[in-house]
Amino acid sequence: MRMKKTYYRKTPPKKFEPDKCHWTRTDKNRWKSKVTYETEDDAEEWLKQHPKLIQQGMVSYVCPICNKWHCGHNTIDKDTKQLLKNNFN
Repeated sequence: MRMKKTYYRKTPPKKFEPDKCHWTRTDKNRWKSKVTYETEDDAEEWLKQHPKLIQQGMVSYVCPICNKWHCGHNTIDKDTKQLLKNNFN
């Protein structure tokens, strides 16, 4: 009968923690990419169709990873949003 080897002092593997501006958590250990929109108008149109999400504080923003627009709970203020809009248009 074989004995199971126990490794002491072994560091646990690091958890995958992606950038939350591009990914959203679906489960404890699962992530998926957020829905992308080509323009800010497309993202704002989707938000206007879901007014409850606007009340929760969801906004549209430019993703620094894919350079497209996402909707989410982002903390970008209006001045930064305007600056990003001018740079990408």
